[in-house]
Amino acid sequence: MSHSKVLFVLFLFISVALQLLSSCAEEKINPKEIPITTNSDEALQLFLKGRDMFDKLKTPQAAEFFDKAIALDKDFAMAYLYRASSGGGYKVYRANLSKAFDLHDKVTEGEKHLILYSNADNSATQKVELDTILALFPEDKRIQELAGNYYYGLSEYSKALDHYKKVVEIDSNYAASYNQLGYVYMGMENYAEAEKSFKKYIELIPDEANPYDSYAELLLMQGRFDESIEQYKKALQTDPEFVTALVGIGNNFIFKKDYKKARDYYQQYYDKSFNINQKLDALWWKAVSYIHEGKTADGIKVFDERSKIAFDNNYSTAGITGYRFSGLILADKGSFKEAEKYINKAADFINSSKLREEDHKAYEITIGLDRCYLQILKKDIKGAEKNLETLKQVIDKREVSTEIEYLNFVTGFLLFQKGNNDLALQYFQKTGEGNPYYWYLEAIAQEKMGNKQTSKELYGKIANYNANSVPLALVRDRAKNKM
Repeated sequence: MSHSKVLFVLFLFISVALQLLSSCAEEKINPKEIPITTNSDEALQLFLKGRDMFDKLKTPQAAEFFDKAIALDKDFAMAYLYRASSGGGYKVYRANLSKAFDLHDKVTEGEKHLILYSNADNSATQKVELDTILALFPEDKRIQELAGNYYYGLSEYSKALDHYKKVVEIDSNYAASYNQLGYVYMGMENYAEAEKSFKKYIELIPDEANPYDSYAELLLMQGRFDESIEQYKKALQTDPEFVTALVGIGNNFIFKKDYKKARDYYQQYYDKSFNINQKLDALWWKAVSYIHEGKTADGIKVFDERSKIAFDNNYSTAGITGYRFSGLILADKGSFKEAEKYINKAADFINSSKLREEDHKAYEITIGLDRCYLQILKKDIKGAEKNLETLKQVIDKREVSTEIEYLNFVTGFLLFQKGNNDLALQYFQKTGEGNPYYWYLEAIAQEKMGNKQTSKELYGKIANYNANSVPLALVRDRAKNKM
């Protein structure tokens, strides 16, 4: 299963070695690993089971164990930290993360910095905490893994690779490390090494579903669709509750251009979902399938359904995101009035939802950039320039990598629309990896500058890119037509 790069879940894969400092003091202590504080041996055992589920990406099952551990030890900071990322929506995420933070002065030094890392509002602050933990516990494989995840989230694949390799040096039988290696090699487009890593992952834990799921994603990326579907089905055979594999099968059919069959699998995922998170996920991919198919109105209708379910179940951030993406899709299609309505809806819900102050500010900035993008499309260049300069001053002070990346894109898009293709390219090339929409604009800019071969390569990259997303749904066929 793929790893999200959104900063608020960068700590999703934190998995620290546990030791009791009180009731289980008689157990053998490994001084190379972070000691963890809890007053209940039973809570520890439940936590360990939950962590095992979590590492295998069985988050609904993991959440149950973490909840039971917390019930036995109300001051179990690490249980709260993991529970935050085990599903339940914004309120559950924030409540558990806040509880972990409240306990950060009552735990060991290593735990404290993990909690501060997870509560950091930007990557620069996270980096300070990460460096502190690495200095304290350089031989803790899970901390090296965390460092790899941090750099992977920033698309700094070479640095991520160094840390993942360190994990393997510390413990060559630690299965999760091979999953991480596989994904970082995929990011580097070194598919041969990625395949070796995923096969080793399968070899170490052949009775688990996620290794087959990860390998299937690699095969999907390479366009080996039938082989990919076979591996996703193997994941389901291994564990029928690993229903997220149904998304992978659906995505294969997207790229086989069998959109109806893709939606059949997304519907199966919806029907078999364990929680609202998964149901919202299923609806997301169903909406994206319609965008791929060129049926924008149907896609927006599904996004509307998804947002309603999200708000009805107090998943406000999911609902806001749905409205934002509807607005951006409609803007791209030239339906500016409808786009503005959806962006305004998102802004209204940001103001009415009970978000943490920092999260509220982050959404305000993102919506502000959305509005600038829409202004540029509407040819309101002066208005966009004015608003963009104001936002830039705020974003420069905050140092949040996702905001900086989006700012670079919108700035590049503004320059592109003004005909300054050379400077626009400089900004597009600062936007990081993995967004085909950015590649598409970069390709057009290259084409306008007479760099035909470079633009052709970029169009080809988009046309053959098999990581499903809204941006890809918008530009894949355009890139094919350009070729």
